[in-house]
Amino acid sequence: MHTHRPEAAATHSGALEVLVYVRQHCSVFRLPESGTLKVGRSATSDIRIDDPSVSRLHFVLHVGDVIEVEDLGSANGTSVFASEADDVTDEPTQRNEAEARLGAGKRRIVNPGDFIRAGVALVVVQPPAGKPGPQAVSAVSSRPPSDGAPLVLLDSEMKRAYDIAVRAAQSGISVLITGETGAGKEIFAETIHLRSNRRDKPLLRLNCAALPEALLESELFGHERGAFTGATQTKVGLLESNDQGTVFLDEIGEMPLSTQAKLLRVLEEKTILRVGATRPRSIDVRFIWATNRDLRAEARAGRFRQDLYYRIAGVEFSIPPLRKRPSEIEPLARMFLERFCRRSALPLPQITPAALEALQRYSWPGNVRELKNVMERAPFLSGGSVIDAEHIPTEGGSDANGMFPPEEQESTEVFFASRVGPSLPSNPASIPASGLRDSDAERARIAQALEQCAGNQTRAAKLLNISRRTLINYIERLNMPRPKKS
Repeated sequence: MHTHRPEAAATHSGALEVLVYVRQHCSVFRLPESGTLKVGRSATSDIRIDDPSVSRLHFVLHVGDVIEVEDLGSANGTSVFASEADDVTDEPTQRNEAEARLGAGKRRIVNPGDFIRAGVALVVVQPPAGKPGPQAVSAVSSRPPSDGAPLVLLDSEMKRAYDIAVRAAQSGISVLITGETGAGKEIFAETIHLRSNRRDKPLLRLNCAALPEALLESELFGHERGAFTGATQTKVGLLESNDQGTVFLDEIGEMPLSTQAKLLRVLEEKTILRVGATRPRSIDVRFIWATNRDLRAEARAGRFRQDLYYRIAGVEFSIPPLRKRPSEIEPLARMFLERFCRRSALPLPQITPAALEALQRYSWPGNVRELKNVMERAPFLSGGSVIDAEHIPTEGGSDANGMFPPEEQESTEVFFASRVGPSLPSNPASIPASGLRDSDAERARIAQALEQCAGNQTRAAKLLNISRRTLINYIERLNMPRPKKS
């Protein structure tokens, strides 16, 4: 991406800044105190954004007592996403709209914190650096994840992603988070929710791959009594029940095309239609999306609706895999170990230099989630003394924390498992038959969870942060009796 900085802006120290985000890259400009700035792909633009999704002359910023944006007849259009704190609109009918799409020659006032979208480029006006505003965390957070702060921010790309997330939080703009499974997408979604004006409302976490296609539509939109066989009463859908809150849809790339079409209508019309109903119902929710797929490639291949992709990718950022964030591996490992030992009332073991070196050598295919499981298992493998290299997985070796194949995962869990209890590694076959101390520890943890949940295996699995199928495999592997519900 090539950019051109307006020469006259440098002398106006009190001017606002303009941040331009394009495909994970960020550029900063100073606005003059008055005048007009053309924005587009052309080399003659005052602010040049060299991306094919941006027109040669896309929009113009009129700077004076107020800042206005005017679309110049762009191919992909210009949209303004107002901050949820703002209640200023040009027309009363737009007062509750998260997005205002401009027609050619139309103007709209832009306030600090608002996002302007041109193609895939995002432009935000803000006070100059150094003025009060959102700050990215630059070290290990001492606060629990529930406050919305990522656990560790040392990697430069993670800092940039977090900065974008915090800035987007105050806007109604849709956010698409991409990254490998276990990289930390849910934490970023929680960050956005808790930094938004909807933080006092519910955050619904829904995994689109966790429900079969036959149930997904009914769960999302609800149904009327008699809509289909077995619909003996009216059911309010998950989206409708979360009105005014935030909805985090993970694995959006797994959603069937038929459901994608109905979700697109929800985004465009701000209404839902229950299965079997004839009258739509208005809803007000903020969507955050996540996927481990390349949705642009999926859209080109016809497996994902292109129009839906452009609607949900208001701002898109990627969470890099853990293997590309080596500076964060050790602090994350120490934090997971310390939290687990404190929660489990266990002494905190030391980590040898050889173990730290092994942590850095391993590629972490399961990312942060796998590292968490490894560090929670290490105290049992080490007998509570010193964690050494032998307690860390190796490439090509037996990984005690490997994930079950996708087909063995529990398919009926809708919500993410709550992080309220210690996690078990997902592969019970990796427990050594001769490791009585380790097996006894696993058996005790499973028995305690089942007792706490009155024998309910689904609830016990969620408490242990594993699937129900994994729990059953553990029970069989450890020769434990199948529990009976109380």
